[in-house]
Amino acid sequence: MKTARDLMPALSPTLAEYGMLRLQLLCKALELPRAEREAAEELFQLVGSTWPSGALTAAAPWENDLTDDGTPFEFSVGFERARPELRLLFESQLATNELTSWTSWQAGLALQERLRTTGRCDITGFERIAEIFEPTPTFEPRFSLWHAAVLRPGEKAMFKAYVNPEVRGVEASRSLTRDALSVLGVTPAWEFLESRLRDATRVPYLSVDLEAPQKARLKLYLTATDAAGVEELTRGTSNIAPGMATSWLTRLTLGGGPYSGRPILVCYAYRPGSSLPEATVHVPIRNYAPTDEQALERTLDLLPAGSGAKLTAALKALARQSLDRSRGVLSYVSLRVVQGRVRVTTYLAPGAYTLAEDRRESGTIPTGRPSSPPPKP
Repeated sequence: MKTARDLMPALSPTLAEYGMLRLQLLCKALELPRAEREAAEELFQLVGSTWPSGALTAAAPWENDLTDDGTPFEFSVGFERARPELRLLFESQLATNELTSWTSWQAGLALQERLRTTGRCDITGFERIAEIFEPTPTFEPRFSLWHAAVLRPGEKAMFKAYVNPEVRGVEASRSLTRDALSVLGVTPAWEFLESRLRDATRVPYLSVDLEAPQKARLKLYLTATDAAGVEELTRGTSNIAPGMATSWLTRLTLGGGPYSGRPILVCYAYRPGSSLPEATVHVPIRNYAPTDEQALERTLDLLPAGSGAKLTAALKALARQSLDRSRGVLSYVSLRVVQGRVRVTTYLAPGAYTLAEDRRESGTIPTGRPSSPPPKP
């Protein structure tokens, strides 16, 4: 049976068209109801309208840290409710040959404004910190502004904005993060974070919910290169007990580190009025499992009953070859505890471009780009 990727040479789709095909395959595999499928397609059309409209090429014209091959979107599926919850992480890009962190920032702002004017989001929190993380001409970071959408059954999609604390370099990231937390009025969050930082710990991502301030969460993402570092970062959080993160890492990576590929990410989520963060552990499983089949096998026992078949179907729908030969479609597995239960989210790479094997193997989070992006093929 031919996949959407197999049909590419004949169809010469744009990036948005290719993404829509992948989305439709995923929705079918997850057996989402018609209303949810239509909502997902409508959202993807809006997102895809920001991307260049030329035919899809073999290599990404603009690299990013969102996916290994430079695809500016990634699917994820949350197994936290009775039905799978579909999510989308994406980078907006102005339809221009001059793709830079600045044009991506401007494209993201324009999309946010469209969402705001149609009543889909509240950008109050983002506007308070935007100036801190706005890119400058003197440094080309690995990204400037991403967005995520959570497609909640029976509700409006919930949007989040991701900014780059390393937008002026790794050495400036802690001071920028501290400034943002001060502006947002959550100074205790920095005190909690600072007491757990190692010298090598990075703060590569910060996100804010695009919701009313009384509901919006703030999220900080920190890196760890071994299980001991993850345990230190999750110590004292409101939802993860000592040893729990190590047991997840042992299952998913078959060891406690050191993790020489991509680091483990620990996310602190602060809700309005909360004194302690909730923690989520994000495991880049594609760097520590030789195939998608093995990555899937390690993940299945962590899922709620009945969810394994849907994740398996989703992977088979998106993989370009059999799961015992493919690698990197299941890119991340994240875990958190909610009301005593482990909740799992799986991240699925759509693979719009040809994977560069050396990038996938090294997998480290880059600090920035060359002075200019690679030319458009």
